[in-house]
Amino acid sequence: MFQLGYRAFLLFGATAAAGLLFVVHTAHSNGAAATSSVAPRVANVSSDSEPGWVPTKEDEERARKTAFDYLADLDGGKYTDAYAFLAEIDRKDQPLSDFTKRLREFNANAAKVIERRIVAVTWSKNPKAAPLPGTYAAIDLVSRFANIDRHCGYIVLFQAQSGGPFQVMREENNYIDNATALGITNKSGAAELDRVWAAVSAHCPNYPTEKPRAPLVEATGHPTGYASVAAALADLHSKSGVVFSIENGWAIATDRAAQTIWSFPPPGNPAYPSAVKRQFVKEGGGISVQMSVHCEASKSACDDLVRQFQQLNAAAAASIRGHQ
Repeated sequence: MFQLGYRAFLLFGATAAAGLLFVVHTAHSNGAAATSSVAPRVANVSSDSEPGWVPTKEDEERARKTAFDYLADLDGGKYTDAYAFLAEIDRKDQPLSDFTKRLREFNANAAKVIERRIVAVTWSKNPKAAPLPGTYAAIDLVSRFANIDRHCGYIVLFQAQSGGPFQVMREENNYIDNATALGITNKSGAAELDRVWAAVSAHCPNYPTEKPRAPLVEATGHPTGYASVAAALADLHSKSGVVFSIENGWAIATDRAAQTIWSFPPPGNPAYPSAVKRQFVKEGGGISVQMSVHCEASKSACDDLVRQFQQLNAAAAASIRGHQ
């Protein structure tokens, strides 16, 4: 299925395009102006905000933490904890039972979360059309899940005039799940899927317009020589000439006799469990890298893994050429 919605920015009718950028210059501890080596902090404030007001660095940190804590509860199935983040005005429109039912259905459809990324934050202080006085932060998001590659939306956070924690005033999600995307492609072609997604994502302010990358073609059979990642690990551990090490959480198996390096991502990595086999082969006057991958994660995570190692291989090849 796919879902789309609409957004009245910050609930009050202003648009993100009407925002104003404020550059906030930092200072050294002795009060002198910061040098050009220190990047200025940029705050995006809507045009209907209280004149001259700019969020503090602490405001930004608390808002981002609130958003990610809320999303973590949603993605982890902690629905009662997530519901506690909602402002009272939002709870009136959805009792806990409805909130929980909707999220359970979404999580079952979306499956494991792969990415939650904030693409922009737009602020407003005491806008005239707001239902309550206080501070508002519209947090625009891009997300990916095992079963949803195309997802965007936003969370509107609210802080009361008297202070206190940020609360969720409103949330919206716009997406096309992968099964629906495949159906559109098979029936009407990739161009039609692009058109539909463009229409859906148009409801997401600040959504990056880059086109989702086409899925990679998968190899048939067992390109690494093993039927599973577990089988590869077990066999490599049994070989006396294979040396294992840990680098940034990844298990690296080096088989010098076969001129081969194996890489296994750790639990928690989107591509876990996977095995990347890279064999260095002499060809002509140089050395080439022959790579094969066995990935048991989602299609999108596996594609990202392959692209990551393709870039590493290209960089390694360029480095070798530079030293020849």
